[in-house]
Amino acid sequence: MNSKQAKKRIEELRKTVEYHAKKYYDDDKPEISDFEYDMLMVELRNLEKQFPEFKSAESLTQKVGGNVKEGFKKVTHEVPLQSLQDVFSIDEVKDFIIKTEQKAQENKIEQVKYVVETKIDGLSAALEYKNGIFVRGATRGNGLVGEDVTENLKTVKTIPMQLKDNIDITVRGEVFISKQDFEKMNQEREENEEELFANARNAAAGSLRQLDSKITQKRPLDIYIFNVQKIEGKEFNSHYEELEYLNELGFNVNPVRIYCKNIKEIEKAIQKIGDERENLTFGIDGAVVKVDNLRFREILGTTAKTPRWAVAYKYPPEKKETKLKDIVCQVGRTRCYYTNGYTRASKSCRFNNF
Repeated sequence: MNSKQAKKRIEELRKTVEYHAKKYYDDDKPEISDFEYDMLMVELRNLEKQFPEFKSAESLTQKVGGNVKEGFKKVTHEVPLQSLQDVFSIDEVKDFIIKTEQKAQENKIEQVKYVVETKIDGLSAALEYKNGIFVRGATRGNGLVGEDVTENLKTVKTIPMQLKDNIDITVRGEVFISKQDFEKMNQEREENEEELFANARNAAAGSLRQLDSKITQKRPLDIYIFNVQKIEGKEFNSHYEELEYLNELGFNVNPVRIYCKNIKEIEKAIQKIGDERENLTFGIDGAVVKVDNLRFREILGTTAKTPRWAVAYKYPPEKKETKLKDIVCQVGRTRCYYTNGYTRASKSCRFNNF
């Protein structure tokens, strides 16, 4: 590919990625799978790396996707809610570890430890507490400015309104809907001939970003906290210590977190999460590998979009064989149905090539 062709393809990819990012982050109505979106981003990132003359700060490879929905107050995050660098192979995870270990040696840090966690498939939010009292909550937005969804978050039963310590703290978590609750929601919507949610992530995002908190209250939202953004009066040496403290405060902390000392343990943890993800009560879209040492994190720093002390390993799309035994068409007001699943249609239904 020559320079002219690369420029054209980069421009095409940016437009395509921006379109699908808007459908995903802003409209909560994705039109392609997460894997398809990830592959577009990988192609764009690789082309920008190969042809650096076409790099742009406005590219979604360089900034967090998402905007503030009209009708919400804007909240400027004192500590940015960044995205994560996605990787798609164990070799890429190893590259991250090697670079991290090299940086540790340069800074005379004897041993680097890691925490591997589930990457929950939901909507990221920041919760702010003053003197132990919940005062404000906001979506990630573009990482710098999010939406004030305080009243909506107050309806989430697993968010404590008062902590067990009178402390000023801002934490970050992932709002989600469990697999069981999602199936129940869609079943009820199907019975009422309402539009079905595409997936649990977008159901959670759309529910949290309602202008009427009474609607949010009817949705089975949950949350797992996974990070301290800011804290007053306390210091920690490690991320793992932070998570233990958050649990003591009364937060619903990410339940899957594996302490690792080397790449073999990290690889084993990633494999373990992958093997067990189907049995988890909540959806995940990867495993996050984080440096545990907080002082070392500061040395590693961040880019405009991602921290250099963490990566998100994305599992390959799940493939399962299904045997279709029977099809029964029923014409509904907005869709048609068949046994063992559904298809969306408008007052008509057609099945071909069986």
